[in-house]
Amino acid sequence: MTMAKLKFGLIALAGTLLLTGCDLRINNLTSETVPENPSGYYDIEVSIEPSGSKVVPGSVDPYIVIDGQTYPMEPSPRGPHIYKYEYRLPADRSEARYYFQINYELEKNQVTTQRQEITPVQQFRLTDRYTLSLDVQRAPAGSRVGVVGRGFSPDDRIQVGEEQAETVFHSSNSLEFFVPSLPYGREYPVRLVDQEGSMNAGTLRIDPGTIRVDPDRISFTTGDRTTLVFRIPTEAPPGGLYIDVTTDIPESIVMPEVIIPGGSRSVNVTVEGGRAGRGSLFIQKQGYEEVRVPVTVSGR
Repeated sequence: MTMAKLKFGLIALAGTLLLTGCDLRINNLTSETVPENPSGYYDIEVSIEPSGSKVVPGSVDPYIVIDGQTYPMEPSPRGPHIYKYEYRLPADRSEARYYFQINYELEKNQVTTQRQEITPVQQFRLTDRYTLSLDVQRAPAGSRVGVVGRGFSPDDRIQVGEEQAETVFHSSNSLEFFVPSLPYGREYPVRLVDQEGSMNAGTLRIDPGTIRVDPDRISFTTGDRTTLVFRIPTEAPPGGLYIDVTTDIPESIVMPEVIIPGGSRSVNVTVEGGRAGRGSLFIQKQGYEEVRVPVTVSGR
């Protein structure tokens, strides 16, 4: 029989793998960190599946041992092979330790034997700080994404992949962050970070952002000026959004850096014609699709 234990983060969707033997696969579906609730009742759930054909159907009989007492577990409405126990945590405690005891029957060579599995000791603790979900699962660079949970503070920051995102604190139950300019077409882990550590907040797929430039082509004369408008679909993060603009005719184009101010969706930039030439402006920003603006500068 082999045993393995795998620790999951806050409010895990899958539990801790407790015991995988020849007969049963036992998987604890209870997170090690559980949101505190006013009633004080907490569901402890476990998945128990036969791993071979020798387990007698219907013979699996699970119990939980907690606070020195043994209690039967009931089938959960969440699905087959899932069992639960509704545990009331004493008011003066914030954690509990428990283990599972599974009785079952095994049939081999037409002989039925009684078997029992006992898992390692597990525990859960209450927390008044946790993340429940992101309000979306995918978004383009630069957009705002909400995080819902409990116990947030103005010092909290959101990290997407390895990149710290601009974070806006709304309340102890709500944060927002700006999706950073990361390579699109990928999924990134999102974490809530403070001075004491970090916790999982979900996964976000970054789609390509869009930058619109008006006009979409320029034709003017040496010494003349024209205005380009750079637009993005959402507000720029605090500190502004720098956009990299290059050209293949550097002696023909004179223009300043392009930065959309924080909280704005556009910026106007004055472009001056230099030496006569024909080429393009290339608008680039990681996380955004590249935009090409054809340019023609005529001599006087």
